[in-house]
Amino acid sequence: MKNLIKEKNLQKLRKALRQEKTATKSRLAELTGISVVTIQSLLQILIENGEAKEDEIVQLQLGRPAVSYRFCECAELMLVIFLLEKDKKDTAVFSVVNLYGEVIEEFEKQYSLIETNCFDGKIEMILSKYPGKAKKTAVSLIAVGFPGIEHNGQILFSDYEKLRNVDFAGYLEKTYQIPVILENDINASVYGYASANGYKDEIVAGIYMPSKYPPGAGICMNGKIVKGKNGLAGEIANLPLHIDWENFDYEKEAVDCYLIQTIRIISCLYNPTAIVLYDERKGREEIPDKVAEQMKTKAERLMLPCIVTKESMKDDFRNGMIRLALSKVLQEE
Repeated sequence: MKNLIKEKNLQKLRKALRQEKTATKSRLAELTGISVVTIQSLLQILIENGEAKEDEIVQLQLGRPAVSYRFCECAELMLVIFLLEKDKKDTAVFSVVNLYGEVIEEFEKQYSLIETNCFDGKIEMILSKYPGKAKKTAVSLIAVGFPGIEHNGQILFSDYEKLRNVDFAGYLEKTYQIPVILENDINASVYGYASANGYKDEIVAGIYMPSKYPPGAGICMNGKIVKGKNGLAGEIANLPLHIDWENFDYEKEAVDCYLIQTIRIISCLYNPTAIVLYDERKGREEIPDKVAEQMKTKAERLMLPCIVTKESMKDDFRNGMIRLALSKVLQEE
């Protein structure tokens, strides 16, 4: 029981110091409700772990000068890898992220074939580049975002044939002895968009329309991703619209027709505040007006969401994956 209380107090202290970036013991006690004496002993633990360090001397309004303590944002790092289609080529973006959610290094690599071990060289390079204080590497989590369906770490379906029915998370964890989380691309992207735009208590949907793969959708409700019973929420390629995706021509007229129908369906089912459409095609900016033209009844007008069109999901995808990784590392709900 005593250790449990200590761990909870450590978590409170970490959170407070991270939010403040630098603070005195009295300020941390004020923020956490923990006594200054206990704060002193807990700070020593964080300092020994490399999570905090003594900073500058602060002159208080009353009393003697006090030492402030700084949060060490690089004590733990996260490796975020997200896969997307860029210029019709399969591309992996590798981002090294600190505990403030800041990207300290990022690069891209295009692949002719995405398979289980194709990222190993880049992962090994990054892990060795950022050594830890007490461990081989400061990277404490690998977060991978990809197009497909994941269940308990296993990829049940993916646009990448070589990843289908593969325990990808298990492979990475066994290879690098680091925890791994996986997330679907559009889920992470709509989560990133909703988080960045302050949609905490609302419903936001996202639709991703690639140029050579079937589309997908994601729903963010009250700040959380809607997964469904088996993680299949948002599989809009399976809507009964009689589309043969294996032989779909992806021409503008056909894609526009499909997107308009799908946006209307999502609007009726979820009544979202906003729908974000990720689509590289020219002319995507015409979709909101075309949807509005077809939603003519009073009820449909009330349902009509704000439709945002974006050429790339890269920024929202990155933001969503970083937020998911941070939540895991910081043990936030």
